[in-house]
Amino acid sequence: MVLFRLLSGLARERYCLISSGRKPGNEESAASERLDADLFHLPKVRQLPAVGWPIFSALFICINTLWVVFRRSRQIEAIARREGCQSLIACTGDFYDLPATFIACRRLGIAFVPYIFDDYAYQWLGFRRRIAKLMEPLLLRRAAAVIVPNEYLQKEYRERHDIDSVVIHNPCPLPDLDQLDRGASLLGDGVNIVYTGAIYHAHYDAFVNLIAALNSLGRKELRLHLFTAQSERELAEHGVAGPRVVHHPHVPQSEVNRILRQADILFLPLAFSSPIPEVIRTSAPGKTGEYLAVGRPVLVHALPDSFISWYFRENRCGMVVDQPDAKVLSAAVEALVSSGGLQAELGLRAREKARTDFEISAVRSKFYILLDRLADYEHSA
Repeated sequence: MVLFRLLSGLARERYCLISSGRKPGNEESAASERLDADLFHLPKVRQLPAVGWPIFSALFICINTLWVVFRRSRQIEAIARREGCQSLIACTGDFYDLPATFIACRRLGIAFVPYIFDDYAYQWLGFRRRIAKLMEPLLLRRAAAVIVPNEYLQKEYRERHDIDSVVIHNPCPLPDLDQLDRGASLLGDGVNIVYTGAIYHAHYDAFVNLIAALNSLGRKELRLHLFTAQSERELAEHGVAGPRVVHHPHVPQSEVNRILRQADILFLPLAFSSPIPEVIRTSAPGKTGEYLAVGRPVLVHALPDSFISWYFRENRCGMVVDQPDAKVLSAAVEALVSSGGLQAELGLRAREKARTDFEISAVRSKFYILLDRLADYEHSA
């Protein structure tokens, strides 16, 4: 979604897309928009099978890493050479893409640009994390530029590797609120708290806290609406269930703004206990701009030393509960529900911050300036 919004303003001849992921199915295609530039899918590289013995498992991971990075770098290099690419931007959704793209760029003598959506070294677990931590300084210090989605990750990499990076906030369009307000209600009566998007280990305990808070308030009109691809059964296994929880299937992006606008409260959670606390701290959820843009009050429930808690507290554009305490969370919900004035005030500030920090044309301009700078890049081995 972020790449679509950044690149859809460019002529299709100016760029191409290279993906190491699986081709999207019909359901995924319907849920998101597609760029019309040439898209190249990299063939899967066969790896050695996993083994049960820890001493051999680490060795096999090392061997597989070297092999996959080598093969994938050759695949990327061939495409980039054929398409006449002047630079390659590598995103962090895959373990192998960053080092493979780095090698391809070195062989081609073109600009290598890591786009760090999540902290690369810490988003992996086990032995892969150790490998990523070893590779990260080489990859980032020799990059032509490094892109990060927020100021927290920029600060983290400055302290960790003494590098400067470019903050490109995850962009979003500013919807016409009058048009959204004319739509029929999609949530029903009562007081509706809404969350849209994936729910996994980066969120579970924050949702459990909210559900406990709603139960303690005893307000029958309170409902938590989840619009997510995760099934009710999967969520229930992690405690995200109950009589106040309404589960909805994943909806097309075209319908999301209307749903968000009709919410009384938008819930923006990140886990207090997870296997990736470093990633949680610097995470910039893609939905942040969308929540702000619809002008509804946002309830943030995340660690105090995290980007989203800092951003909403610093800009006073939402209510922040940075303790894993259901009682404190219930008091925040009660304060929001009971005060229409507070809801309106937070909604106005949220809309203004969306305009200044996340509005798509402003973020695109910053991204295009970086692209122009890369066009003049001279590679030095």
